[in-house]
Amino acid sequence: MKRLFGVLLIAASVTACATTSPEGSLASQAFDYAPARSQELPDSHFGYEMAGGEPDWRGAMLYTASDTRIDVEFSFEGSSGPAQGILAMEEPYLDGGVRRFSGQSDEGSDVFVMLQAGPCGAGQSYFVTLVMGRDRYSGCATETAANDRWSNYLADWMPAIDLCVNELRQEAEHVTFAYSTPSGTAVRLADHAGNRWECVTINDERVNAVVPLSAVDVRLGEADPIFVRSQMPARGDACYVYESVRDRDGLLIGAFGYDSCAGPRPPVG
Repeated sequence: MKRLFGVLLIAASVTACATTSPEGSLASQAFDYAPARSQELPDSHFGYEMAGGEPDWRGAMLYTASDTRIDVEFSFEGSSGPAQGILAMEEPYLDGGVRRFSGQSDEGSDVFVMLQAGPCGAGQSYFVTLVMGRDRYSGCATETAANDRWSNYLADWMPAIDLCVNELRQEAEHVTFAYSTPSGTAVRLADHAGNRWECVTINDERVNAVVPLSAVDVRLGEADPIFVRSQMPARGDACYVYESVRDRDGLLIGAFGYDSCAGPRPPVG
């Protein structure tokens, strides 16, 4: 697993660590705290399941690691028949805020896959564009892993996130975590200096309480990734690489930030 972490970090960190933001900005070096990592899973479990209609198709991508590189095993089933092959992550990693993969099927067809984070469907956190040979497909994708990231359910948390971001708009700058409570949703937020708060809502209709958090009060999976509302920070801010989150019409919802400069780190692509 650490081998997979390391190779993915090489892909992300070469450019991500080249720039930093001025102190006090949205993603400065001051909040370079260690995330509480949630994914300790066999290498073969991490990837994406994809599906679409008109025509109906299904596909999958699974990461496989060697000592020096990451490959992506690709499989496809559709009206044109099954296909499989090996893809590579396109560089620079998360260029333009989206994930791109390219390669060839075993039958020799060129394959290109692009994943755009966003609320594509129920429980599906990516919009997919797949080009295989002369055929083009669209659909939705879900990240597969032994443990879900909190961010895979961003659409569920958005009403509470907006309430809490507005409540703490003079203090907090990004979201580190969200989870359900008996009365609504709890949203954790932080500022550039590492100060954190937990904001609790009632039925996602109003804020019930805002509680400062201590350094030892960290949830499993917190800050993996962070979420910045309504902005797309510059690549490399505070050694983070950013993934844009957009709606079906392409409008920017915000950005996920993945810490790429300290290890070990879980796969983020």
